[in-house]
Order: sequence, then structure tokens, then C-alpha cells
Amino acid sequence: MGYDVTRFQGEVDEDLLCPICSGVLEEPVQAPHCEHAFCNACITQWFAQQQICPVDRTVVTLAHLRPVPRIMRNMLSKLQISCDNASFGCTATLRLDQLQSHLKDCEHNPKRPVNCEEGCGLEMPKDELPNHNCIKHLRSVVQQQQTKVSDLEKTVAEHKHQLGEQKRDIQLLKAYMRAIRSANPNLQNLEESIEYNEILE
Repeated sequence: MGYDVTRFQGEVDEDLLCPICSGVLEEPVQAPHCEHAFCNACITQWFAQQQICPVDRTVVTLAHLRPVPRIMRNMLSKLQISCDNASFGCTATLRLDQLQSHLKDCEHNPKRPVNCEEGCGLEMPKDELPNHNCIKHLRSVVQQQQTKVSDLEKTVAEHKHQLGEQKRDIQLLKAYMRAIRSANPNLQNLEESIEYNEILE
């Protein structure tokens, strides 16, 4: 959807208006033959219903669209527009091509990330700060950490149990091999190897 015309200073050339939404072109694209320009979002939504130009009804598809000429992009970029956050107190008026960079740092942006200065330092959208409670947040953090510690303790206990089972299996295997050796003297070398490994352990 295009930008609201009332946000701009002075008259806006009709060639810079989207014929679908009647707003100032946003991310404009152009039909290849008739050269009519539209907001990218507007024409994409239009083509979901019908594959024709909304102005002269010529056949055109999304794949046919191309960027508007540089001269049109330059004309759009020089337009003076009010900030999106004007209703929140921002009085800035700036070039259209500077709008996005301004919005990232606009102090009136209700969604601008800010840090709690009451003690916890949590980063949150500015409009959530008035309802923020440091104690509740810190309790939540402590509970999360306690849950992680509990999960780690369970994992360690499981690993210890598995290790104990493996050691028991090894001892049973060694006892079994000794029993075989006692029944077959030719396995003397095998027993010596086992005893040597026990010393190393």
C-alpha cells in the first residue's frame, strides 16, 4: 500500500500516485508496455485476482513487471514526508528516502527498543515500559535459571547411571573371560592383557 498523500508537504505529481490505492508509490514497479506504475504490494494483490493492467486492461503478469525509471525514483525520494510516529509526538519532516533510517532511531517510535532503567536492564519495546515490573521479570529469570539447573542435574545423574552400568558390564565381561581362561590354558596371554589394562586404569 502506498503512503498517505496527506503526509506530504505540497502537491504530489499524479504520476507518483498508485492507481490502485491512490497513495504515493511505495516500492514502485512498472508494467513493461503501458508503463503504468504501481506499489509492489498493490499490484501483487491485484494479480492474485486477475492478470491485467488495472488502468488500461492490457494483459500483464507479475513476471513482466520491472523497476520504475530512475527519474521517477529520484522524484519520489525528494518528496518531503512526515514521520510515521507523528501521532506519538514526532514533528520531523524529511525526504522520503531518509524515512526508514529515521524510523529506526525515532525517539517517538512506540516499538523502539529501550532498556529498563529501574534496575533490571531488560530491553523491550518502548510502549511496554510503563507496564514493566522489574521484580516479576527478575523472578521469571530466576525461575528459568532454576529450571535449567534442575535439567542439568538430571542429565548428570543419567550420565552417572549409564557410566555405572557400563563399568558393571565391563567387570562382568572380565569375569567371564577369566572363567574361559581357567577352562582353556591357551588364553593365558588374554588374561595378562586384561590385567595389564586394569593396572593402567
